[in-house]
Amino acid sequence: MSERITMSDEPTDRRRARIIERTRQLILMRETGPKSRAWHAARVRMIWKLHDQLRRLEAQRAEETQEKNSG
Repeated sequence: MSERITMSDEPTDRRRARIIERTRQLILMRETGPKSRAWHAARVRMIWKLHDQLRRLEAQRAEETQEKNSG
């Protein structure tokens, strides 16, 4: 059975690249997707997931900066 890699296991640069890709997907969803209620709900879930990922990435960057400055 293969191990699943989570966002917290990935290096910061790779996480940033995944977030950028997800942002592009959101933009395309807005521009090209149908306007149904289900489509909007999926898009909203994706926005909140992206928001949480960005918050975690910023916290990790702040922690890394603090460690670099104190160490």
